[in-house]
Amino acid sequence: MCQYFFRHWQTYFSQQQRQIRGTNLRHYCQKHFWCDVVAGLTVGVMVVPQGMSYAKLAGLPVQYGLYGALFPVWAYAVFGSSRQLAVGPVAIVSLMLESGLSRIVGASDNDANSALYENLAIQTSLLVAITYILLGLFRLGFVTVFLSHAVTSGFTTGASVIIGCSQLKYILGYDVPRSDVLHEMIKNFINGIGEFNYKTFLMGGSSLVVLVVLKYLGRRYPNKEWIRATGPLFVSSLSILVTYLGDLSEKGLPIVGTIPRGFPSCTAKSWFPLTHFGDLIGP
Repeated sequence: MCQYFFRHWQTYFSQQQRQIRGTNLRHYCQKHFWCDVVAGLTVGVMVVPQGMSYAKLAGLPVQYGLYGALFPVWAYAVFGSSRQLAVGPVAIVSLMLESGLSRIVGASDNDANSALYENLAIQTSLLVAITYILLGLFRLGFVTVFLSHAVTSGFTTGASVIIGCSQLKYILGYDVPRSDVLHEMIKNFINGIGEFNYKTFLMGGSSLVVLVVLKYLGRRYPNKEWIRATGPLFVSSLSILVTYLGDLSEKGLPIVGTIPRGFPSCTAKSWFPLTHFGDLIGP
């Protein structure tokens, strides 16, 4: 078994080396360079608020979203083979993580549960990584062929609705009790309408409008595709500038606040013992 795994990884890295050698930089022109600069700046700026928002979706402190956006990119640079694939946290996985862990330890905003909640999130990531490695070693990617278009389409549509509803509370500016049922979620939104924060709504709504307009202009004028590409960068920079110059945090607009510096200490205590192993892999 060990010899099989060794030969498998040896073959894989040989293929990776051939792909790297096959990349011909002599045909890399100035146009490609500026396209890569725009793409890098856009992704680099967007991954910060995006990673933090995904961490909030998962019920974790915002710095975990930054860790999740940084380390997977480093790993994929070594082990990956696609130059276009984006790696990092995604919304639906964050929601699934929050849904599973909250059933085990309760709400993550409870100080008594926060440490255990974070520890279980780390252990879940370890189990997922081990599962991915095993799937890759045994080349089980073919199972995706059996997923019909109806299944993938329904999953995408359902995920979009869930993600949109989960983010709506941040635009409206008030907390909404968590629910797995859509009509109960809508009812909770209506019941809490008295806590509506118009400042948060204006900031979030205007950002969405600007993004949609820039996306439309990018499609309307194909020769100016950079308008749509730089839309997230423009909105993020503008919102930070407006919040800072207008001192909106002192006027009722909630902000992320101070984020701890550096990286957390990596110890085996975060992974072991797997006291809730059965709950983590169970339904």
